[in-house]
Amino acid sequence: MTNKLNVLKEIEIGERVAEDESDQLEKYFLETDQWNQIFNGKIDIVYGPKGSGKSALYTLLNKKDGELFDRNVILSPAESIRGATVFKDIITTPPPSEFYLIYLWKIYGLCIIAKSLREYEINNKNAKHLIETLEKADLLPKSGSILSIFRAVSSYMKNLLNRDSTSTTHTLKIDPNTGAPTYSLKNDYSEKTDTQSLEEIPVEELFEIAELALNEDNLSVWLLFDRLDVAFADSPDLERNALRALFRAYSDLKAYNNIKMKIFVRDDIWQRITAGGFTEASHITRAIHIKWSEESLLNLVMLRLINNDSLVKYSDINTDEVKSDYQKQHDLFYSLVPTKIDTGNNPDTFKWILSRTTDSSKNSVPREVIHLIEEAKKNQISELERGGVEPSDSNLFNRTVFREALITVSKVRYEQTLLAEHPGMREYLEKLKTEKSEQSIASLSKIWSVDQEKAKIVASRLCEIGFFETRGTKEKPSYWVPFLYRHALNLVQGKSGV
Repeated sequence: MTNKLNVLKEIEIGERVAEDESDQLEKYFLETDQWNQIFNGKIDIVYGPKGSGKSALYTLLNKKDGELFDRNVILSPAESIRGATVFKDIITTPPPSEFYLIYLWKIYGLCIIAKSLREYEINNKNAKHLIETLEKADLLPKSGSILSIFRAVSSYMKNLLNRDSTSTTHTLKIDPNTGAPTYSLKNDYSEKTDTQSLEEIPVEELFEIAELALNEDNLSVWLLFDRLDVAFADSPDLERNALRALFRAYSDLKAYNNIKMKIFVRDDIWQRITAGGFTEASHITRAIHIKWSEESLLNLVMLRLINNDSLVKYSDINTDEVKSDYQKQHDLFYSLVPTKIDTGNNPDTFKWILSRTTDSSKNSVPREVIHLIEEAKKNQISELERGGVEPSDSNLFNRTVFREALITVSKVRYEQTLLAEHPGMREYLEKLKTEKSEQSIASLSKIWSVDQEKAKIVASRLCEIGFFETRGTKEKPSYWVPFLYRHALNLVQGKSGV
């Protein structure tokens, strides 16, 4: 018992969130074809479900900034890896227009590029002109933090649009004789529309100067955007405007050879912002979609497990052989866990884990898989410490610890993801507590105290966010709750009789 307990205590499987394990990611990471395409600059847009590893790729890319600079690529993150999102200052009521946001993204991107040119001491003529002009316009603070830059850009644009007929205006211009950017103060006595005011900003000319500055030193820059789901979670209208504007800006910047935007975005958000048509969608070809198979997820789990010396010694394995042979990874996994969690005609353990950690989208992702195994480990340690039954043979885990782990995973996913991202659905979700796991429109109407038409609308929305899976027929649908959310709401297995 002592041996197995000590092994379990020394095993580190990883964190649910990539930002919390940035220092460890490289140890676990396998350089897949998708990663190589991203690292080699062939991919601009990375789509994937929540928890699929987008932020892990973003984090790893940031950690490779030195290697990329050796290849003449400057990484310019437009968002912090952890902490509060930079873009929270966009949130206003009503949400700003898509046209306004296109300019906001472009000017912000331009300032992030100038920040990188300054930090890397790129001192050619065009770089100096660009940096000095943006500094004079108070768009590029000396502190250089991306938060201070975003606030400066937001302030500049608000001042531009809020000016009155006697206001003093901060103006960015391009000198017609030299082509260099200039900054000045002027009194403005003529009222203009927001569109006219924004179109005064010579943003395309400024990008041309940035392009020339990069080209002169044989450099390119990658502007990285991530955590967009966090930035606009509280405002669906703003999310739609802001992200459509970001992709329009991406489309416009494709004209420059040395400036590239790299955007990491959840696929459900992409589907929402393109609903009803979005012309730019057809022009996005340099993209990948992260999808995980059972084999790739088991491979991920095993790479994390064999990164632990205590487990390697316990199982007496050659890590290089295990890494290169999927069957050996499979066999090692089942030497550590019971073959099944639930006996009888039920799936083997890893399939059980996947079925219990997937929402109605049926997209299995690393986040909940890692979380469940980590919680099972904690539960097994507690069980052995209080004198519980030791796992049989070479197993490190008993069946019961996985069932207990699912309770925690369910509650965390429900409270920290589903409710946090969709607070407007709380009243309907909470009313489902202790109900059956499969409902009809009639039963939902009764539970929610709304008419059946309203119940259909709410049920449809809950399907969109992955809580309900539609079953039955189009004429008589039923709504089934995946195992992932059942413990959080104490749902009862079975179909409502209504």
